[in-house]
Amino acid sequence: MNNSQIGESILEGLGGPENISHFTHCATRLRVTPQSNAAIDKTKIEKIPGVLSIIEQSGQTQVVLGDKVEGVYNEMLKLPGMSNLGGGTVDANTEHEGNKPGILTRVFDVLSDSFRPLLWALLGTSMILTLIVFLQQFGFFGQYTDLTGQVVNIDIVNGPRLSDPEAAAAMLNEWRAAFPFWFILLAASLSVLQFMPIMIGATAAKRLGANMWVGAAIPAALMTGTFQGFQDIAVDGVVQVPFFGLEIPLYVFNYTGQIFPPLFAAALLAPLERFLKKVIPTMLHMVFVPMISVMILVPLTAFVVGPIGIRFALGISDVIGNVNEVAPWLVGGLIAGLYLFMVPLGLHWPLNAVMINNLQTMGTDFIQSPMGAYNFAVFGLVTGVAIRAKNNKELRQTATGAAASGLLGGISEPSLYGVVLRYKRVFPLILVPAIIGGATISALGVKSYAFAFTSLLSIPAMQPSALYAIGLAIAFFGAMAGVLIFGYESKTQRAESDAARTAAVSTTDTTESAVAPAATPAAAATVGAATSAAAAPWASDSETEIVLGAPLEGRAIPLSEVPDPIFAAAKLGKGAAIEPTGNTVVAPAAGKVTATMSSGHAVGLKLDSGVELLIHVGIDTVNLAGKGFDVKVEKGQQVAAGDVLLTFDPAIITEAGYPLVTPVLVTNTVKFEDVTGEVGPVALGDTLLKITTK
Repeated sequence: MNNSQIGESILEGLGGPENISHFTHCATRLRVTPQSNAAIDKTKIEKIPGVLSIIEQSGQTQVVLGDKVEGVYNEMLKLPGMSNLGGGTVDANTEHEGNKPGILTRVFDVLSDSFRPLLWALLGTSMILTLIVFLQQFGFFGQYTDLTGQVVNIDIVNGPRLSDPEAAAAMLNEWRAAFPFWFILLAASLSVLQFMPIMIGATAAKRLGANMWVGAAIPAALMTGTFQGFQDIAVDGVVQVPFFGLEIPLYVFNYTGQIFPPLFAAALLAPLERFLKKVIPTMLHMVFVPMISVMILVPLTAFVVGPIGIRFALGISDVIGNVNEVAPWLVGGLIAGLYLFMVPLGLHWPLNAVMINNLQTMGTDFIQSPMGAYNFAVFGLVTGVAIRAKNNKELRQTATGAAASGLLGGISEPSLYGVVLRYKRVFPLILVPAIIGGATISALGVKSYAFAFTSLLSIPAMQPSALYAIGLAIAFFGAMAGVLIFGYESKTQRAESDAARTAAVSTTDTTESAVAPAATPAAAATVGAATSAAAAPWASDSETEIVLGAPLEGRAIPLSEVPDPIFAAAKLGKGAAIEPTGNTVVAPAAGKVTATMSSGHAVGLKLDSGVELLIHVGIDTVNLAGKGFDVKVEKGQQVAAGDVLLTFDPAIITEAGYPLVTPVLVTNTVKFEDVTGEVGPVALGDTLLKITTK
């Protein structure tokens, strides 16, 4: 499917434009705020080729697409009814059905939604800085001869390291004269980082439903030469400002590169703007709403909000920094380990804000480098999965693409949602090498000099690069070795995937004889004795619908009620489930046995109608290793409607603690328009599934 087709299918699964109130995207996900969660067909969206996962978080429906996301997003904006939704704001007064998250969740959402629009420019400009650091390491422009004939070594990123400010400024001017082109590129690399407050003010205001340019104007005022001129008259960084007989202290900070002051200011702007629009006539909104907003919030930010924001960022950085001074290995290990749990919840964004603040105020950061160990542990694991998943083409393609986008682009979400969260057994395989790698990186004193997604291309941004590479290698190869040795599937997942794969492979096997091998005498006798109901209307076919009878006596329930996420989410195909009252499983229609399990708990069929069926008795019953099951047929055997496939002992299954519920799945669901299941008591042969043909 191309991006346009993927977008159309996703929009249909989301319930159409009328069900969307807010629509945006980040580096890997479409982010949708729906009017109603009930109108979203998650199962349908998950089955769309190219969709890695769909999750609900903080009132949002997030469709994980990996590196396809921007192309799909742009195509969706072209669809009818979507043009006015892209990047739209969220009305703070609107509470959609079932979508009101908690306060802390909303804070993290605003933080992440404010950062995401800037990532494209921030990462691009930061990679220029990475390039400068890399070329300077190789001496590309590292030396020049000054007017006295002395050879001078330069550090274009950090500047002259002289205690005398005037001497440092003079030397810096010499460097500019010697390497003007590289200083132009340095300016390009720092453009987003230094003017981050203005950009964050705009995106945060837009996210909160306020005017984005007023949100940008407030921090911009504190970055003007007029405001910064207060530094010339400040005493210990403070200016006493007379105000109606009082003297109010004004703390004069350099707001360049700050994150939290514009965020806090935008949080005040949104309710203030809504209030002013209520009390000011509509015809005067354009002039007086922004005028009054700026007049109130610029002084308020200068006196109160700005200093609080700066001290908040410094407080977080100081706490982590103090621990880092005493036990850097501890900080590195914790960061690398916690990121596996923070990223899916969006809790990593506050740390990103602290990283940017550190880079701007100190020129380096100690958080981002050990974070790279987490990323490379994830990339190593999916590389191992790509190698090991020889018999699962879809998983192998997903893992290969995720590894490539991670190693080259530093994006971990395709790996996380495409592989890791599907196979939670791999968590320890990631955590152990990530923690060891992160602790090693921090213990060796590696720091970052630019904000960049950690990938092979951004290694020069971390210094010393060689020591950083050691920690990455520990994380990458440790995780890859772990999955190659221990695998990625649980016992249950392995049994289910084996059953589905066997059923799928056998349906394309055209080398088998058209005449089925004869059943064993015992099996034949059993089958023959159990076909007394063969004349019943087990199945009926028409040009538009195939109806299948129940293969087991009991009570039919929706597949979504099966206590197993793989079956409940229709990962192996749509169908129904039966809570059995009988103990005999029969063929619902004529066809061929395509799979029998050594454990006896499941049978695969290819019916003459073209339907491929999997009948799975109980949940996790593979662990019984055949105890309580008696299979009556063999692979390749032809069966008629009503022929006995297997019998089981419900008491043994129940005593072992496993649910008896039996999924009946159409494993080739994609070949049909739809598959629906009946609900209620069913006897052998009663209608269970209705399959609409395309």
